[in-house]
Amino acid sequence: MNSLRARLLVGMIGSFALLLAVFGLVLDRVIEFTLVREFDFYLQTLAETLAAAAEADGKHVTVKLVPESLLGLAHVEGELFSQYWTADGAVLARSQNLGGRDLPHSPREAGSTDDRSGVLPFKLWDGRGGRVAQLRFRPNARPVAETSPSLPGTGGSLTVAVARDTTDLESHIRQLRGLLLAAGIGAMGVGAVVSVIVIRRSLQPLSEVAAGIAAIGSDELSTRLSAAALPEEIVPLVCRLNELLQRLEGAFVRERSLTADVAHELRTPLAGILATVGVTLSADRTAAEYQEAFEDVRGIARQMRAMIENLLTLARLDAGQAPAPQETVELHEMVARIWRSCEPLAAARGLVFVNEVPDGLCCLADRTALGVLLSNLLENAVQYADDRGRIWVSVQRANGTASFVVANSGCTLTGDQVARVFDRFWRADAARREASLHVGLGLALVRRIAESWGGTAMATVDGEGTFQVQVAWPSHDRSGVTAGLFHRDGGSGERS
Repeated sequence: MNSLRARLLVGMIGSFALLLAVFGLVLDRVIEFTLVREFDFYLQTLAETLAAAAEADGKHVTVKLVPESLLGLAHVEGELFSQYWTADGAVLARSQNLGGRDLPHSPREAGSTDDRSGVLPFKLWDGRGGRVAQLRFRPNARPVAETSPSLPGTGGSLTVAVARDTTDLESHIRQLRGLLLAAGIGAMGVGAVVSVIVIRRSLQPLSEVAAGIAAIGSDELSTRLSAAALPEEIVPLVCRLNELLQRLEGAFVRERSLTADVAHELRTPLAGILATVGVTLSADRTAAEYQEAFEDVRGIARQMRAMIENLLTLARLDAGQAPAPQETVELHEMVARIWRSCEPLAAARGLVFVNEVPDGLCCLADRTALGVLLSNLLENAVQYADDRGRIWVSVQRANGTASFVVANSGCTLTGDQVARVFDRFWRADAARREASLHVGLGLALVRRIAESWGGTAMATVDGEGTFQVQVAWPSHDRSGVTAGLFHRDGGSGERS
């Protein structure tokens, strides 16, 4: 039953079989009820006819018996019987085919005013089924000719019973049931064939979609499935598949781009190492010259190590392995400490730095991840600020979120370029004067750290060339730990 086709087929045939069974049972009961009612109506009419034909003059009573006394009954299916009783229960007359036997009789109870009784089933002496109609009546009071066959009078009411065997009736009912059963089996067969055809045609679009997916290779991820002429129930599935293909295509493109970028970024420092070693070994050098060459090689190696560490950090963040905030970090002190590592390069370029983070302002965060985030933001600002420009750091609180803002002057990026600053290995040549230790990974790492906290990272540039990166995170992280801002000396009263 793992097959959808089998489930639909079993469901449709089962439902059809249940419907046919219920319909057949209802129809069988209706037909049987109708035939029996007509059968009983005939017996009651016949009993009323016999009662109407009875006459009495006070001394004698004349009655008619079936089938002897009524003409036109020879064609009736099933044998007819009749019998009369007096008011005291004595047998007055019976038809010859009874052979001295009695039909079922319900004597009238004392004080009862009921002159009629219904039709009841009974068993004949030879085992045949039958039904008997009983009627209590008073014979017509009028003179009876002396030549008419008569019986001694009773001076009271009579009871007549008319019976008929049900052999033919039961035979007809069995035939009708056989026809219903045969019709039901035939309808089930036709229904099963129709169900198979309908289900096969209904599931054909799924097979076509599956075939379309199977035809898409790893180098054809730009192909999209067509939703034209598909049932509306399958269209959302095809749309979701197309969206998945689009995401896969983007992932493959990013993977190829990442591979090419990493190879390119590693090739440059490796070429530098080989060139430095080659030049150094090409001739005898002094100890100072060897030391200078080794310093160059060590600097290039540090650059490579920084890039590899950033790539590993990004990989861990992409795998969701970032630790939860758990330490109280004083932000002003951390910004000042990280800036001291950037200060030599900033001083060489005449940059002015302003730390606008209030003293004593703290947050709960992972200290290592927060240090990497701030370090990348400040190094990026130092790298791309204009000479003798300005860099400043501030903290904002609004609507239950806290955010770092790192800004620098002298940005020459366009709006389209700013939208790509968080892409890995992306560079804008007009904005870079020399190779960075992060080779286009710094801001990408910033965004992933912010996202691991459930926050966001956005970059903007205004008309005056001020480039600004805002990293916002909620006052509670994904694990429910408070991560908002608060003053160390203010307790929890100023948490954002």
